Amino acid sequence: MNRTESHSLATAVLMFNWIEYSVFCSMLLLSLLIGIYFGYFKKQDTVAEYLLGGKKMSVFPVSMSLIFSHVSGISLIGIPSEVYQFGTQYAAVFVSIVVLYLMSVNFFLPVFFHLQLNSLYEYFELRFSKATRTLASLIFAFSLMTFIPVVIYVPALAFNQVTGVSVHVITPIVSLVCVFYTSFGGLKAVVWTDTFQSIFTLGSTIFVLILGFMKAGGVSEVFRINEKGSRLELFNLDPNPFERTTFWSVTIGLSFAWLSYVALNPGSSQRFIAVATFKEAKAVILCACIGYIVVKALTILVGLLLYASYYDCDPVAVKIVEKSGQILPHYVLHVSRDYPGLTGLFISGVLSAALSTMSACLNTVAGTLYEDFVQFILRGKKQTDAMQAFTLKIIVLVIGISCIGLVF
Repeated sequence: MNRTESHSLATAVLMFNWIEYSVFCSMLLLSLLIGIYFGYFKKQDTVAEYLLGGKKMSVFPVSMSLIFSHVSGISLIGIPSEVYQFGTQYAAVFVSIVVLYLMSVNFFLPVFFHLQLNSLYEYFELRFSKATRTLASLIFAFSLMTFIPVVIYVPALAFNQVTGVSVHVITPIVSLVCVFYTSFGGLKAVVWTDTFQSIFTLGSTIFVLILGFMKAGGVSEVFRINEKGSRLELFNLDPNPFERTTFWSVTIGLSFAWLSYVALNPGSSQRFIAVATFKEAKAVILCACIGYIVVKALTILVGLLLYASYYDCDPVAVKIVEKSGQILPHYVLHVSRDYPGLTGLFISGVLSAALSTMSACLNTVAGTLYEDFVQFILRGKKQTDAMQAFTLKIIVLVIGISCIGLVF
């Protein structure tokens, strides 16, 4: 890559035209309309309706929500960056996802579906004590409140990379839309916006791969370059725990991580009991695990594509971008210059993944705080169903606005 081309690619950062903005704004507007629909036309007037969708939701939207609430914008940008820098050892995550499915359907799902707990941490009280439940709920709420700002901040960096718009401008705009539809629409709005936003997330990734492979000379050429650069690695069986990534560290470490993310996560537990039968709940976790594998495979392929494109000219090394997390947005700008709207679709996809995660976290932490703290504080006081639902909406608003403030 010569100096002139480097300069042209650097200045392309600000070439986010009205078509790109139209695609991005359409995603936000339609997400908002889904929240309005479920908030005002499909009233969420009870706790069961607000937190669990009335326990009669269908498998497909619940599965899509479970997939994309755990596939954040951090994953869509971070995994390609990981593969670009260090190779494909991360692909051992597929083994971890199989372990997740087997453990979930055989051990955890039967217990939690039978108990039908609004808050997963009720199990701690049944098994141990009220104090244990309270402590676990506090730790969970605190961890989510520190996680949500990161979830939205990283994709905002990608938006900044292609538009020049400040992170502190786009973050509150996007986050407030998410807080609004999550607060007023409840779980149904969260699930259906996740399903809608998955179109942007998957569509953008697939389009980038198709165009990228065409530009790079085909799939075989991409793999040839990665093999030559020693990026194709899966069975590094080195038992040394100080090695950065090995087959053992990825499979064992991520197996426990995925169990905590999905099988033992309050948000996932909500979705498992949002369907009517145990058979449907098993179908949800099966579809979710297949979805995780598909999304991880796509992001790993994107990482291989990045290496094949920049193996002889690292954008970070030549100061075209400042951080490795900005390589993918930079690449999308480069590969989509002749396809108006594709950059907007990509950024919409990354931010859609972030919104899916953020909305799921807000809905979950609101349910946890309500069931484990508000109910305890208001014990003995009779609340109408409408008042309970209103309280949940206020909790979402307060937590959401607090998380936006933590970005600054």
